[in-house]
Amino acid sequence: SNVIAEFIAFEWRADDSPFDRHLRGIEPLSGLAAEGMDLFYGKAGCDSCHAGKFLTDQSFHAIAMPQIGPGKVERFESDTRDIGRFRVTGDPADAYRFRTPSLRNIALTAPYGHDGAYATLEAVVRHHLDPVASLMSYDIGQAILPDLPGAGDKDRIVLSSADEMAEIAAANELAPMVLDDAEVAALVAFLESLTDPASRTGRLGVPDSVPSGLPLD
Repeated sequence: SNVIAEFIAFEWRADDSPFDRHLRGIEPLSGLAAEGMDLFYGKAGCDSCHAGKFLTDQSFHAIAMPQIGPGKVERFESDTRDIGRFRVTGDPADAYRFRTPSLRNIALTAPYGHDGAYATLEAVVRHHLDPVASLMSYDIGQAILPDLPGAGDKDRIVLSSADEMAEIAAANELAPMVLDDAEVAALVAFLESLTDPASRTGRLGVPDSVPSGLPLD
């Protein structure tokens, strides 16, 4: 068990980012990343949801994320909605709420949003500044979508429905706030500082073979 634990820690642990080194007093953050950290824990209030060592409160929030893709429905349903936590609890207050993601290694995990609506960190940060306005002006052309037969029509169904869009907007919990371009850039720089270099370069990777002889693809 110790060997397995060591392997898991070596292969997947990510706690040596510039931010972690700052917290340990090894090397302070500087420049844009430091400015972004001040915004994150101050004016921008990002830590109200992205808190703790994993930068998530593990809770569920509605932030008017644009709905693209096939949604999440039961077998007997034919729509393309994804109503978030409501699907589990049945509580109308949970409609369009999704779990706060961890921000560790966030620069390596595009696209962003529960359905991958935004391709870049800057775009998803800007969405948080005014979620409803961002929802209503959303351009699906920025999404990274797989080229699947018949998927194109489903990707846009909710975006084309005024009623669906109004429901998503009504559930939004984030009040608009103003950040200038320099502040947005600083926030993005801070988010990039949450990346462990070992995660960027890779560790052992996928072995060429395993003792069982089973295929790995």
